[in-house]
Amino acid sequence: MKVVKIGRHSIELSNMHKIIFPQDKITKGEIVDYYYRIAKVMVPHMKGHLISMQRFPNGIDKEGFYQKEAGSYFPSWIPLKAVKKEESSELVHYVVCNNTATLVYLANQLCLTPHLWLSKSDKLHYPDRMIFDLDPSGKEFSYVIDAAKILKDVLEAHKLVPFVMTTGSRGLHVVVPLKRTKKFDYVRSFARHIASEMAKDDPKRFTVEVRKEKRNGRVFIDYLRNGFGATGVAPYAIRPKKGAPVAAPLEWDQVKKGLSSQQYNIKNIFKRISQHGDPWKHINKHAKTLKKID
Repeated sequence: MKVVKIGRHSIELSNMHKIIFPQDKITKGEIVDYYYRIAKVMVPHMKGHLISMQRFPNGIDKEGFYQKEAGSYFPSWIPLKAVKKEESSELVHYVVCNNTATLVYLANQLCLTPHLWLSKSDKLHYPDRMIFDLDPSGKEFSYVIDAAKILKDVLEAHKLVPFVMTTGSRGLHVVVPLKRTKKFDYVRSFARHIASEMAKDDPKRFTVEVRKEKRNGRVFIDYLRNGFGATGVAPYAIRPKKGAPVAAPLEWDQVKKGLSSQQYNIKNIFKRISQHGDPWKHINKHAKTLKKID
């Protein structure tokens, strides 16, 4: 075990040689190092947002789990937000990651993938993000690329500014920064309308059908994440898949033939950032208020 000091905080790191990605021989130490190095661009996207922790303490070839409640062993300097469970007076204490030290602590807990609430801790019922998860039903990723481009045009027609990223898993996320003036029900209704219209206009390629067996190879335009307590994968988060792919924010001109949802990983993402910076760096400056859809 070794102790590292990040800012004013000391963190005990353990089992750094433990293999977490067996096929790639990627160790826990490499994961912790990745999150330390990526923190400068990643933490600004996490600040204020509650986290659901996807943990793999025994490696990705063993079953992982989601953890919402911060353990009693979490250090007191990590901010928490207490939220009442539905239909219960019981509280869940969620982690809020506002600095590099917290991100490194989570990595040491083998929280491989942080998932973020779409609202911030100071205004939980008013999301600052609207999200569309474009999920392929088959192997035809070109449909996902087309869906993202069409969705961009539709959102821009509503005077919104969409951003896009690979999920590091199967599809793409299109994310819209919002001014915090509407509650989740309003935002979800807006997103449902947009998704349903796209599916109606091109029913051969796009669908809002929740049941996988009824999608018939079409791209599922998932608007359902836009609800209270729902989450989206954090930008630059590692996914538990071969090669350690990451969720990577993109420039829109990268959304073209040849793009893969797992194109970026813990090794090649830094070269891209050094050459082009963070495409989402100024995302909050483009926050808009949702207008009523007729």
